[in-house]
Order: sequence, then structure tokens, then C-alpha cells
Amino acid sequence: MQKKVLIVDDEDLLRDLLVQIIQNSGYLVDQAKDGEQAVEVYKKFSPDIVIMDIVMPNANGIQATENILKYDPEASVVALTSFSSAKGDDILKAGVKQVVSKPIKSADLIEIIKSYVG
Repeated sequence: MQKKVLIVDDEDLLRDLLVQIIQNSGYLVDQAKDGEQAVEVYKKFSPDIVIMDIVMPNANGIQATENILKYDPEASVVALTSFSSAKGDDILKAGVKQVVSKPIKSADLIEIIKSYVG
């Protein structure tokens, strides 16, 4: 059974690149362009892990993470952000498992995904 990954980022080019990298590593991938859409897609797709941007329109990554965790307290959300570490505490309080800085190397991203879902 293929593991499922949800990519949430408002930057189309980056989101498309992440989707390709993760699909090429054998995962089933869906995507969302903002925090509101992330919650909707999460409910339909039931991913094993979410890679979540933080700064986005409509609902940011913190709000989206909180809403996903209300729906599924077992959800694994990893924040992918260019925020400074000072904001990292706020992000972790929202319930994400890990905060990762942009840009990230493809191999590092796949290792993070593997560490949570195999």
C-alpha cells in the first residue's frame, strides 16, 4: 500500500517541484494551495503525512494544522517554512511534529517523510 503525502504551499512552482520529488520516491501525492484547501483535501485524501507551508493566504499553516488536528488528532504535520527560528515555537505549539527550513534538499525531505511514514 502506497503511503500518501499532502503538500501544502501557495507557491505553484515549489509545490509542483515537491510533488514531483515525492512522487518519484514512490509516494502517492495530493496538493493544496492554501490552508483552507489543505483541510478539505486532508479530509478526502487521508494522507499519512502533511508537508505544510506556514505563510499562505486564506488560512495560514498554523491555522490549517490546528484544524487538521481537530479533525484527526493523530495527523502528522511537518512545517516547511522560511520563518526565523523565533517563530518556530508558535508553529510547534500548533501541533506540528517538526519545523523544517526552506530551501530543503530533495534527499532531506524524503528522509523526513520516511522517518514518519516509512
